[in-house]
Amino acid sequence: MALWKGLAAAGIALPMIVGAAHAQTNDPKTTLVVAVPSDPVSLEPGTNKAEPVGSEIILNVFDTLIAWKAPDFKEIEARLATSWSVSADGKEFTFKLRDGVKFQDGTPFDAAAVKFSLERTKATNPYVKATFDLIKDIAVVSPSEVKITLSAAYPAFLSILAQPQSAIVSPTAVQKYGDKFAANPVGTGPFVFKSAQADTNVVLEANPSYFRGAPKLSKIVYRVIPDASTRRLELENGGVDVVQQQGQLSSIAAEDIAALKSNKSVKILESSSQIIRQLEFNNNKKDGPIADVRVRKAIASAIDYDGLLQGVFAGTAERVYGPLTSNSWAFDPKMKDLAPKYDPAAAKKLLAEAGVKPESLDLKLYSFQGPLWGAVATFVQANLADIGIKATIQQTEFPAYRTLQTAGQFDIALDGRQPWYNDPDAHITIGYLSSLANTAMTFRMPEDKALDDLILKAQQTSDFEARKKLYFEVQQELMKRVPGAYLFSPKLIVFARANVEGLVINSAPPLNEYWSVYKK
Repeated sequence: MALWKGLAAAGIALPMIVGAAHAQTNDPKTTLVVAVPSDPVSLEPGTNKAEPVGSEIILNVFDTLIAWKAPDFKEIEARLATSWSVSADGKEFTFKLRDGVKFQDGTPFDAAAVKFSLERTKATNPYVKATFDLIKDIAVVSPSEVKITLSAAYPAFLSILAQPQSAIVSPTAVQKYGDKFAANPVGTGPFVFKSAQADTNVVLEANPSYFRGAPKLSKIVYRVIPDASTRRLELENGGVDVVQQQGQLSSIAAEDIAALKSNKSVKILESSSQIIRQLEFNNNKKDGPIADVRVRKAIASAIDYDGLLQGVFAGTAERVYGPLTSNSWAFDPKMKDLAPKYDPAAAKKLLAEAGVKPESLDLKLYSFQGPLWGAVATFVQANLADIGIKATIQQTEFPAYRTLQTAGQFDIALDGRQPWYNDPDAHITIGYLSSLANTAMTFRMPEDKALDDLILKAQQTSDFEARKKLYFEVQQELMKRVPGAYLFSPKLIVFARANVEGLVINSAPPLNEYWSVYKK
């Protein structure tokens, strides 16, 4: 249930609602209207679970200690912190904080607010349990300094602190509103939450006292428009200023993009994402054809990667060469040479070497539901048929799909991972560490002490360059094992009116900040 409907059902009073009469007072020159497919699920860090609409609003109403720096998002910059240091053992993170910053309710931001916010999220938000449980202690050194101690070294913790769930809340507002804080969120961010109406909109207004300077926009209106074709029409007619893809396969059908490209009133912003969609093998199976690496190589060589990108996605997705996308700071350039090439003849030869007759294989190809996943599954099915392998498509609802994958009841399955923090750990550890094989939708890697030790060493090494080299090694080792066929990475695409300026797309998490945006 959407946030506002859930709060109303629970008897929680909502803030003033915005209706059509209010919208008529908007100054079109300084009001940005953003089309979103649904209501936000949560507008505060303590309950946010990486749902796109609510997560983006959080990053515009609240601030985090640190953030990834635009436009490349490969370097961390200070936000509520001015500087930070990490102990030699990688367990202690000390942050110097900005002086003079105030929350939107006028109360001061300080180290006590940081301690309160992070401990609150740790206690209330199960989504971040795996990472926030590493927090052993948060100490207020002084009003302008805070020290966070972890139980184990975890360099990716800086990336975790840049997520919406790590945003800093007003302790005074939490005390004032209690369980109603989700309907009255108060942060230090460039925009102040004003109102919301279920299935209609969420309204933010500029924070004139924002510590980085007042935003150029006076208001943001998130309009809820579930239908993709309606979002497109509203964009073309000027009813909305921005339509987002928000990390999904497509928010506007691929065939519509060509039409929008010819519209001089609309511009299309594209950016590589760190989302990976792949054909996974059940690497934990000790018998059957998939257990033979030559069969896995054959299947990987049977797929027409370029044909998939052009035929199904019409250029709205990019090739993935290995376990990380090519825009990850830890991507090993050698992956482009090590990645399988489309070669049906080589695939047939590999099957023969493995002693496997293609006609003897009758595989179930599991897939998520939806027309685009269906199109991908059909494309892969046809590629496998070209080398004599029969694959029957089984599109499955997510709960059942997750159950069969974690139970290992499959040979091949279409899957993917969308990282919400900018670190290779988001793909590598969860996807390939053998001890986590049965805990989620993973590559179900078999026990392999050497590989596991390498993954954990890369995860826990503090020095950036040393860590990067270790992830190079991890990628090369994984490619030897052929855990899957890496298919594509959907681009992050934002459609905007031509007069919208200053908008930059972040790749992980795929959320927009509007502090720098203006309309010319």
